[in-house]
Formats: sequence, structure tokens, C-alpha cells
Amino acid sequence: MTDAIILAAGMGVRLRSMLHDRPKGLIEIEGETLVGRSVRLLRTAGVSRITIVAGFEAQQYEWFAGQHSGIEVVMNEDFAATGSMASLAIGLRRVDRDVLVLESDLVYESRALPAILDRPAVDATIASGPTGAGDEVWVDAPDGWLRAMSKNVHELAGVNGEFVGITRLSRQASHEMLRAFEEFVDRHGHARMDYETDALVQVSARCAIAVHLINDLCWGEIDDERQYERVRTGVWPVVTRERPKITT
Repeated sequence: MTDAIILAAGMGVRLRSMLHDRPKGLIEIEGETLVGRSVRLLRTAGVSRITIVAGFEAQQYEWFAGQHSGIEVVMNEDFAATGSMASLAIGLRRVDRDVLVLESDLVYESRALPAILDRPAVDATIASGPTGAGDEVWVDAPDGWLRAMSKNVHELAGVNGEFVGITRLSRQASHEMLRAFEEFVDRHGHARMDYETDALVQVSARCAIAVHLINDLCWGEIDDERQYERVRTGVWPVVTRERPKITT
């Protein structure tokens, strides 16, 4: 069985003029919130226990969780001064089995979840082909195994896809992520560590992280108003359209 952690503590600074007092994950498109859609897809994929790590306007996620079963909201009290790995660490300490990690501001095709859950390699992350969305995290994964990630393509020896923000971790890999975070805090004296470009890459040297490339995956994240428009007008119509059934 696999649990899920949704990282939802961020303030969404670049979207404040649009969000006002809402966290990013509770943006609505055609009457459905981003997190609500992820929860629905997770349940369809067989994931029943979901932890939301909240921070900014956390009470709104608590209200959301109250409308659904099997959702626990935990707090990153220091969300304004820490990185995404601090939030993930809080979630990982509450989970006792394999876990699927998702970001709250994602919109993606439903096929992404069974694609990673059904893989033989438990420790894996999804990459896509280029989206042109801006603010991309590029993945260097020779032979399908994570080696490096960066927002600066020139820092990488090779590029094999774009990081999507859906990652599966075994209990061993979760422990390694926590260990990497603790070492980072001890070394730097602060907790501003990114879970993907920092912790996940570091852990990939200790336990292999498979990169599952879905070249034609339609998806988007929403960090600013331009990305919101891209998702609303280009991604949402695709991901909400039922794929034709294949008959044999």
C-alpha cells in the first residue's frame, strides 16, 4: 500500500494579487480545486491515506479535509522561513509505508499516477518532455536513473526530461531524505532546502531513483499568473477530457 503527501505550505507570493487569502492548492478551475482534483485522482488510483502539509492559511486546508475522509492536515509552522524539504520532512515523519509525494499546485493527466504506482522500482519520479511553461526543473537521468536536476540547464551534463513534481519513495528512501535534511540543517544552520533539486538528488547517490519519462504527458504547475492562464486554457481542457477507450 502507498500513502500520499501533498506539499501545500507555500505562500504563493507570485500569485498573491489573484489568490488574496487562499493558498495555491485551493485555486478553483471550473468548480474544482487543484488539491481536490489530486485527492480525487489519488483515490481512483487506490491511495486512501493522504497527508497535506499546510502552512499559509492552513485552516482552509483543515476545512477542506473535514469534507473528506482519510485526509490528515499537519503544519509547517515555520513555512515562511523554510524550504520544501522542511515540509516534506514533517509529512514523512507521519507516514510508515511507501509514499507518493505531490505538489499542491499541479494539474496533470490522471494516467501519471498509475504510471508511477505500477512501476517495479518503488523509488521513482516522473519526468515529461519540454512544456515551455517557464521556471522548468530539468532532469539529468542517463539510462533512466536520476543523476542531477537544475533550473539552469547549463549546469547539467545532459537533459532527459522535465521534473513534474510527482515522486514515489520507499521507506528506505524516505529515511534517506530525512537524513539528508538533518545533515543540511546541521551544516547550514537553516532549513531552506528544496526537496527535489537538493534532497532527492543527494539521496539518488545513496539509493537509485528511477526517472519515468512520459514524453507526451500534459501537465502544469501554477506559480504565477502566466502559468495559471496556461493551465486554465491549455492544460485543463486536455486533462479533464476523457481519453477514448481502446477496444480489441
